[in-house]
Amino acid sequence: MNREDFKKLMNEKRKGGGKFGKWYGFVGEVEGKYIEIKAFKTWLQIFRVDGRNYFGGMDVSVAVFNETLLKPFI
Repeated sequence: MNREDFKKLMNEKRKGGGKFGKWYGFVGEVEGKYIEIKAFKTWLQIFRVDGRNYFGGMDVSVAVFNETLLKPFI
């Protein structure tokens, strides 16, 4: 999966909600990086890439959320 497909998938999950409210997750490989995510709306509570922890603020805008998702690829 490339970074743009990853960003699109995460935004679909963010909007989806599902039976557990707005919590969602992701575990997989994106452009050779192993990514683990546990999130609520735009809050990336756990955002780990190749064992390194990244972070995102609570209740951030969608634009900031998308920027945070792409930080490990810069």
